[in-house]
Amino acid sequence: GQEVNLTTSAIAKMNLYLHGLEDFDIKRGDTFREPKFVTGNQLSKFDVVIANPPFSLQNWGAAGWSNDPYGRVLCAVPPAKNGDYAWIQHMVASMKDDTGRVGVVMPHGVLFRGGKEGEIRQCLLEKDLLEAVVGLPNNLFYSTSIPVCLLIWRKTKPVERRGKVLFIDASKRFKPGKNQNTMSDGDIDAIHAAYVTGE
Repeated sequence: GQEVNLTTSAIAKMNLYLHGLEDFDIKRGDTFREPKFVTGNQLSKFDVVIANPPFSLQNWGAAGWSNDPYGRVLCAVPPAKNGDYAWIQHMVASMKDDTGRVGVVMPHGVLFRGGKEGEIRQCLLEKDLLEAVVGLPNNLFYSTSIPVCLLIWRKTKPVERRGKVLFIDASKRFKPGKNQNTMSDGDIDAIHAAYVTGE
């Protein structure tokens, strides 16, 4: 993983150690301006990429993406005042051709905002890279109380899912909490079953 914030990167390392994982690599740095997982001038490719990036990041480095040497501009350069589709394009560009998948948490705005973001969204849909959208409950994450969605991207979709996008509304599957809502194992199992079966 790569993280620009020292405290967040330290917490990531501690979490990995506490969960018994020892074979990991957390690098510090700005993902947009100086990606650390590269081979030559190519992004490293992964089977699975997961992230909960900062929403609507301003001044994320759009100017440098006009001639991005890493091939992350799959469709267009996102607006300088909102890096949501920069995160998405970076991750999608990091997928392996045959097994690559991405799971990323995003605000619902990525589903309907127009302008340059609408253009990028349409382009990614035309490339048939978006497999599923899971609408999650509000107040589920420490960092925001707004409802968010989980976007599942796949470089090579199964034949039965090509040309389609699965939408799962899981916004009512939660247990209310005083400061934060939670999802039970049953909620997660139900969402997973809907994703696997497509129903």
